[in-house]
Amino acid sequence: MILTPDNVTTLGDGLDHPECVCVAEDGTLFAGGEAGQVYRFDRDGAQHEVGTTGGFLLGIALDGAGNIHACDIAHKAVMRIDPDGKVTQRSTGAPGALGRPFEIPNYPVFDAAGNLYVSESGEYFHDEGTGAVLIIRPDDTTEVFHAGPFKFTNGLAIDPSGQWLYIVQSTAPNIARVPIERPGGPIEITHQLPYRTVPDGLAFAADGRLIIACYKPDGVYVGHPDGRVELLCEDPTGELLCRPTNAALHGGRLYLANLGGWHITALDTDMQLGPMRRPRL
Repeated sequence: MILTPDNVTTLGDGLDHPECVCVAEDGTLFAGGEAGQVYRFDRDGAQHEVGTTGGFLLGIALDGAGNIHACDIAHKAVMRIDPDGKVTQRSTGAPGALGRPFEIPNYPVFDAAGNLYVSESGEYFHDEGTGAVLIIRPDDTTEVFHAGPFKFTNGLAIDPSGQWLYIVQSTAPNIARVPIERPGGPIEITHQLPYRTVPDGLAFAADGRLIIACYKPDGVYVGHPDGRVELLCEDPTGELLCRPTNAALHGGRLYLANLGGWHITALDTDMQLGPMRRPRL
């Protein structure tokens, strides 16, 4: 599908190059900006700036208490922003000689127990990749969950069964998965993206289809459970969809952040949101 003003809408007025987007159960939308802003869109469309970390937000995740957990590349940390805008630093990475500090914390996702998995991207142009996945426990203790190496670890998603962590390798370009119950377990490639594609964000539909937002070109793919990959939509002019990064589903609508633009893109799909793990922290 080629995106046009007839089949897509845009949300947001002058957003500061949003990398991230997520949606609460009641339909409230959140996004982040490149100066650390956290934006909230009420169900009536009203736009608010909740607060700011003063850094540069990449991925965000929402917990059951309404707190935003944000990857901040400028602070090299994961931050928590409460509904009143108070900012607290959660983690700067895994400590110790066998640990790993955050350099490019990129995307967070919760499991049902309240553990937060965070992609650490590593070096973009490294031939074998230096990316990893860290895990932040509910008490903020941080460990290396999987040392990889991954080729620029980016978006993460837990499948509807809760058994697998799916991982974007932006420079591979492909989607990998590792077992949740086996930290450091085998890496399995599940979906291969076309040549010259840069996958970025992931979101699961309830039926197991995987939404894959691509920073380049300006498009979104669907990864099927059998490994097939097909184009869902694209914008050849890069106006309505401009460097799409993170993706979120709610009520049959797909929301896409545009790092190269100033808005969130929304379009109707036949996909419904898969299980979300939003513990109260």
